[in-house]
Amino acid sequence: MKVMHFTAGFVNGGVEQVLLNYTGKLNKEYGVDESIVYLHKADVEKKKLSEQLGNKMYQIPARRESLLGNIKATYKLIKEEQPDVVHSHMSLMNFFPLTIAKILGVPVRVSHSHLALSGRTSIKDKIYKGLTNWSANELVACGEEAGKYLYGSKDFHILFNAIDQKKYRFNQNSRYEIRRQYNIPEEAFLIGNIGRIVEQKNQKFLVAAFDKFYENNPNSYLMIIGKGEKNQDIEQNLEDYIKTKKSATNIIRIKGVKSTEKFYSAFDVFAMPSLYEGLPVVAIEAQASGIPTILSKNIDKSAIYTDKVDLLPINQGINSWIQKFQFWKNQTFDRSFKGNDNYNIRVQNKKLFEWYSLWLKKNSK
Repeated sequence: MKVMHFTAGFVNGGVEQVLLNYTGKLNKEYGVDESIVYLHKADVEKKKLSEQLGNKMYQIPARRESLLGNIKATYKLIKEEQPDVVHSHMSLMNFFPLTIAKILGVPVRVSHSHLALSGRTSIKDKIYKGLTNWSANELVACGEEAGKYLYGSKDFHILFNAIDQKKYRFNQNSRYEIRRQYNIPEEAFLIGNIGRIVEQKNQKFLVAAFDKFYENNPNSYLMIIGKGEKNQDIEQNLEDYIKTKKSATNIIRIKGVKSTEKFYSAFDVFAMPSLYEGLPVVAIEAQASGIPTILSKNIDKSAIYTDKVDLLPINQGINSWIQKFQFWKNQTFDRSFKGNDNYNIRVQNKKLFEWYSLWLKKNSK
């Protein structure tokens, strides 16, 4: 079986991590021949890791740089590779590769929604959604809200953003290691955040909340892990904003790490005040580490699978976030985790392979 995935970029985002989690297992355990096609310049380490997992990697022109070049390259790749499945991970833009796949007779064309936006939908968005539903013959989403956003009332499958849960279990040695490395006292209260430095992730809100919390809790730290995107000044704006805060010396910025699993063990709370999300992988990873996880109410409730998750508003100021930081600081809690099949990559990987096989049989008739 040959599967060709299409994604906008290949950096350090959640979609990329989902692709690595699933393709690595499908290649190794089920002998699937997989390739990943991306539009923008890839993160060197992520691309290397993907290739080590057995994926072929192809970069094609971005649509905004050359629409014709993008169409030609997509057509050429699909025609030459002749995949059994084209699986598109670009949400509203899924129809681009899927339409070409339909023209070329690819039997299985999967639209995968990784995003849930609230509010009014523009006419352009409605057209894109219609084209996606027309060009795809299998509809998939990471959660209920992401599926409803892209497919409306149509039936769709949920493929959870599963992880290797054992990898993220709490580890006392990792806690000591990370805290020593970044000069964080063992008794200090550490709030963590992992994600791209973009407007969507709303890290300035978190900095503001932490700064106020810090006034009464000087032995506390905030760690923000992530890089900005090319040609955006949001990361520099965040750096400048941090410098204006009294708590600046206790805010640790890490622009990029190869792997994040050890950091969750070092955190006491994971906080994510995103403006919108589909189903963030980092929230799944944090829960597997057994730490309290505070998410904005704009995040799909499907992300919740432990009893230490709080959903808080971000449109009513920072007070509820400060109160929740204080609540968890005063608690003694168990860091154990029993596991959950919805987010177990081995369980979900088997399900995806069975779906591919079933869809191929059904759509090849």
